[in-house]
Amino acid sequence: MKLLVSLCFASLLLTSVLLSTEFDRLEGDIKEIYNRVSPSIVSVHYGVEGENGFVGTGIVVDEGGYIVTIKRFIRNDTIWVETDKGEMITAELLGSDPETGIAVLKVKKKIKPAKVCNIEALVPGDLLFVIGNSFGLQNGISISIFSGKRGEDDLLQLGNAVLPGNSGAGVFNMKGELVGIVSFALRTSLFYGAPEIKSVLREKLKIDISQNTELTDGAGVLIPCEKMMEISNEIITHGKIERGWLGVFIKEEDEKIIVSGLVDDGPAQKAGIEKDDIFISYDDKDVKELGEFVKVVKKTKPGSTVRILVKRGKKNKKFDVKIEPRPGDDKLYRLREILPDLKFFYEKDELKELREEIEKLKEELEKKDREGK
Repeated sequence: MKLLVSLCFASLLLTSVLLSTEFDRLEGDIKEIYNRVSPSIVSVHYGVEGENGFVGTGIVVDEGGYIVTIKRFIRNDTIWVETDKGEMITAELLGSDPETGIAVLKVKKKIKPAKVCNIEALVPGDLLFVIGNSFGLQNGISISIFSGKRGEDDLLQLGNAVLPGNSGAGVFNMKGELVGIVSFALRTSLFYGAPEIKSVLREKLKIDISQNTELTDGAGVLIPCEKMMEISNEIITHGKIERGWLGVFIKEEDEKIIVSGLVDDGPAQKAGIEKDDIFISYDDKDVKELGEFVKVVKKTKPGSTVRILVKRGKKNKKFDVKIEPRPGDDKLYRLREILPDLKFFYEKDELKELREEIEKLKEELEKKDREGK
C-alpha cells in the first residue's frame, strides 16, 4: 500500500514538474513574440481641433512608413502615431475604405513592418495573440484562439472577446506572423460611450434604443492579412478603393434574386432593368445566392460592361450594363456632426431599427447629393 501511495505521489510530482516546465516555456515564447512584434505596432492618435484626441492602434505594413489602422477619419482630423519606444510622429492620411474601415497612414520614418502569415495554414484551435492599444495601454497583449473563417463575409473569428478599443490591433500566430487586423466585436453594442448618447439618438434621429441593449464585448472579428494587404496596397497606389456598382436593391425569395428597387439613373436603370426582374445570370455566370452575387458585382472593374440575363414575367431579357464605381459612403460620416465617434458593428435584433434609420438617412443624403449636381 505504501509503495502504491509513493508511486502515485511521484507520478503527481512528475506531472506537476512537466506542466510547470511547459508553462514556463509557453510564457517565454509569448514574451519573445511580443518583443519581436511590438516595434511593428503603433498607437494612432487623432482628433479634431478643440476636442480631446482619441487613441487607436496601427500596424506597420511597409518599412517605408506605411501604417494600416481601422478608423473612419474626417477631413480635419489631426493624426500622429506613437511608436513602442514612445516617439511621436506626425502622420498623413493616404486614403481609406468606407466598407471595411481600413485606413492607410504614412509617416516620414522607417519602421519595422509586421511579417504576414499564410492564412491557408491557419486552422481552428491555433493560439493567437492580440496586440494593440486599449484604454490608453500601449501595446497591451491578450491571448485568443482561432475559431474559424466566416463563410458569409470571409472574415476570421476569434474564440473570445477582444478588449474595448482594440479595433485596429494586430493578431499574431505563434511564429509572430500577422494573421489579421481586429475589425469589430460581434456582441458589442453600437458604441462605447455615455448613456446620454441614447437621448441624442432619440432627439436627432428619432431612434429609440432599448434600455436592455448590451454594452459588453463579444467574439472578435478580423480582416484577414491577405485582404488587409490587398486593400491597403490599392489605397497606397490609387488613394482609394473602387468597387463595382449596379445600382439595384435586391432581395432573396424562393431561392431567387429579385430586384426590389433601383437607384435613379444608376447603371441598372440606365440599361433597362426594372423592379421585380429576377436575375438569372451575370457575366455569363448563374446567379444563385444573394451574398455571392453582391461579392461578384463589387469585384467587377468599374467601367467594364457585363451581360446580365433576367426573367421578366414569362420572358428572359438580356442587358448590357456598364458597371460604375460604387458611390462613396463618406456621406454617412456626416453623422459625426450630430453624434460622438460611433463604432458600427454587425446587426443585432435590438439595433435593427437603428440600422434601417441609418440606411434611410444614407439614401436621403445620396438623393440630395444627386439633386445638387
